[in-house]
Amino acid sequence: MTQSETKVATTPRALDGIRVLDFTWVRAGPWCNRWLGSLGAQILKVEWPENPDILRGNIGTTPPDVENSLNTSGQFNDTNANKLSISLNTRTPRGMELIKRLISISDVVIENFSSRVMESWGLGYEELRKIRPDIIYVSMAGFGHTGRHHYHTTFGSSAQALSGQTFLSGLPAEVPAGWGWSYLDDTGGMYGAMSVLTALHHRNATGEGQYVDLAQMITGITLTGSALLDTTINNRSSRREGYPPGNRAHWPNTPLVNNYRGPTVAPHNAYRTNPADYNDWCVIICHSDEEWWNLVKVMGSPEWAASPKFATMVSRLEHQEELDQEIESWTIALNKYEIMELCQAAGVRSMPVQSSEDRLENDPQLRHREMYLEMEHPVLGVRKLQNAPFKMSETPAFNSSPGPLIGQHNREVFEGILGLSHAELVAGYEDGTFWPSSIALDLYPYVTEIMRDALSKNNETHLLSPNGSPKQESVTERNANSRGPLSGLLVLELADKKGQWCGKLMADLGAEVIKIEPPGGEAARTAGPFYEDIPNRERSLSFWHYNTSKRGITLSLETEDGRRLFRRLASTADIILETFVAGYLPSLGLGYEDLKEDNPRLIMCSLTDFGQTGPWRNYATSDLTHLAAGGQMAMCGYLDEQLAAAPPIAPGGGQAWHMGSHYSYMAIMAALCYRDVTGRGQYIDTSVHDACALTTEGHVNNYIYAGRVMTRGRPQLICNDGRWVNATIGVRLTPKNLGVLAEWMDGHGLAGDLLEEKYGDPDVVKENTAHILEVLSNFAANVTSAELYLESQDRKFSWGAIRAPDELLDDGHLQDRGFWVEVEHPELGRSFKYPGPAAIWNGSPWKISRRAPLIGEHNEEIFCGALGLSRADLSVLTEGGVV
Repeated sequence: MTQSETKVATTPRALDGIRVLDFTWVRAGPWCNRWLGSLGAQILKVEWPENPDILRGNIGTTPPDVENSLNTSGQFNDTNANKLSISLNTRTPRGMELIKRLISISDVVIENFSSRVMESWGLGYEELRKIRPDIIYVSMAGFGHTGRHHYHTTFGSSAQALSGQTFLSGLPAEVPAGWGWSYLDDTGGMYGAMSVLTALHHRNATGEGQYVDLAQMITGITLTGSALLDTTINNRSSRREGYPPGNRAHWPNTPLVNNYRGPTVAPHNAYRTNPADYNDWCVIICHSDEEWWNLVKVMGSPEWAASPKFATMVSRLEHQEELDQEIESWTIALNKYEIMELCQAAGVRSMPVQSSEDRLENDPQLRHREMYLEMEHPVLGVRKLQNAPFKMSETPAFNSSPGPLIGQHNREVFEGILGLSHAELVAGYEDGTFWPSSIALDLYPYVTEIMRDALSKNNETHLLSPNGSPKQESVTERNANSRGPLSGLLVLELADKKGQWCGKLMADLGAEVIKIEPPGGEAARTAGPFYEDIPNRERSLSFWHYNTSKRGITLSLETEDGRRLFRRLASTADIILETFVAGYLPSLGLGYEDLKEDNPRLIMCSLTDFGQTGPWRNYATSDLTHLAAGGQMAMCGYLDEQLAAAPPIAPGGGQAWHMGSHYSYMAIMAALCYRDVTGRGQYIDTSVHDACALTTEGHVNNYIYAGRVMTRGRPQLICNDGRWVNATIGVRLTPKNLGVLAEWMDGHGLAGDLLEEKYGDPDVVKENTAHILEVLSNFAANVTSAELYLESQDRKFSWGAIRAPDELLDDGHLQDRGFWVEVEHPELGRSFKYPGPAAIWNGSPWKISRRAPLIGEHNEEIFCGALGLSRADLSVLTEGGVV
């Protein structure tokens, strides 16, 4: 066996014994299944050569020395690692029979086609549950399968536009810069994996499968919570002066309100570095006067820094333009990595803006964490694949195989798993069940080999028996359907801004999450915006959003009594989520090795900026520095024709923390599924930096396979109402869709020459792309953004209006899905509208059970009720600063 095969055979993994039937394509769905495969699930990717996954045709990532085919896309290779590929024509009776046989022995079915497509094939959830009653079925359509606009379609870029994500990235009064890649394809994939893992645990506990209706566009809405609450509670519009503020926390000479980047501080920006090439930028942030004066020393204490204009935070905010110019006069003489090292040594938050090349070639932390390891592909040769951003102590996640060749595993699946004879397999090739007659078999020699050679019993590579996955014993009391999928779990959360989103995800899905804060409250309570713009630790709308459904206690781990009480809580907990600096809890005797002695079932996840080890382990960070080093800023910004000499732009809204939380949630759920079967807990080490480095869609693969470093800026269409629309037509122009587009524009008298017969030639369309886009831009400028968006969707174009977060409040589709929920704040005598979930769970509902806790609100309930302390004991502990 090869080294990877040996590792697969000898290393236990969290999803061993789980089979997933994969009906996904493009990015989000395949990205979901890639990670389930890395966790040990057997992924059967269902394909058909006449209508292959778009990524198989991504010839831009075929290495220049390799001839293009359906098996040479580097982007497909990475996105579809850890899978088996079967080619099967499900439109034939024989193909449908075989796919239903596979469904009967599969645990999960995932699809991301347009709404109702699978149902029209006879493969909807109600039909599948007749075949296997406990099947888990996850749909990942752009708008979901419920709601008036369920038929609307998206790519990641249009989903971002419609969700409010694109609007949050840019400079004031300029066209939205957007993300520069499909953030919601990456994140949608993560939500797919998270949904599957959550549903698997629920099935382990109850024996029940379920249907999860996930909407890619709505995934993006859930990540704009602070902006949404600022609208629903403070009535503040997102379309306002000075917003979005670019890389700054506050745009100078505009109202001093929070812009959802964390603390309102200066400096907080990107600066050019030596030698001033395209990606020669760094970011520098000072969260306090102390950090500012440390930066002044690093810069050599220049005379300008002693000016009263820069003496205080308020004055620095007022004079940011001059401040940034002076700082850049220093950074322009130094390399971005040199600046990082100088600043970090002095306790100043600074990181380089890293391109895809930088992450692979120049990042020692990612190298230490083994984020890019080589694996051999049968056509592409030895190439690097991206790895998981978390380390699991008992069931490591790793790449077991490269992306499959199309139909590569027909023999292993149909003979080895379903038990077809070799003669039946060959007959399936001959009658068009396994391969279309229109595609020459000699194009792919392995297809001929499959037909020639019967599967040897000594060479079967399937991972499961033909009877399907082993029965998993229930380890908890069966839950009623009215309870969330994580009901019955006790989670201790010691999380700041990095991990509170992960805790919220668990709490809203039914887990009992106890948020443990230091006496006086967590620092995240100081993050604006605030209720009625009155700063107070109990009025932070950011804290409100990220901490729903949790109970809250205060406890000082710096005291022996505090540590003793924490150990008692940990002895009965299922999960601990913590975000302290690396090594802090072990130094107190509260590390995983200490706690598991009393609780071997404990799952503990440490989410830190860079992980527990590595040269950057102790570096100071922020959301902006992570988006710089993680690669996001290198791809987000403006085209020169949009805004010359513009800096790279970091998308707003705390997205680095979301990325870290999503991968942490996935690892925790995987560990939970493993514990459901084995009873054993484990330790998880998750890195925000690693998570960010993974969340840049195809940009790393463009460098690995084509040596291409991607640039910033994406064109948008401006309409006659001054609003913008994201249109993906430019990269998918064909004579057919151009004809539809031209007829539409002709109805307004704006088709130009696009109805001429010459545009029936694909080569003519390709040669005239720039001209076609000019005609389209003129058309857009004569209609409203709503008209362009809605009518394009009616014509099957996946376009999206760039909406501000507050413009989503009256969206009828969201109302149809019950997205908005009223959350009661009894201490204020009011209820407020909160954003809801990205998915509808039909078997175990999502629910916000309570508003975020007040400081120490549940101290008596937990310490006296659960731990049995007396009120007198609690008083003494309070007076002593323990709680």
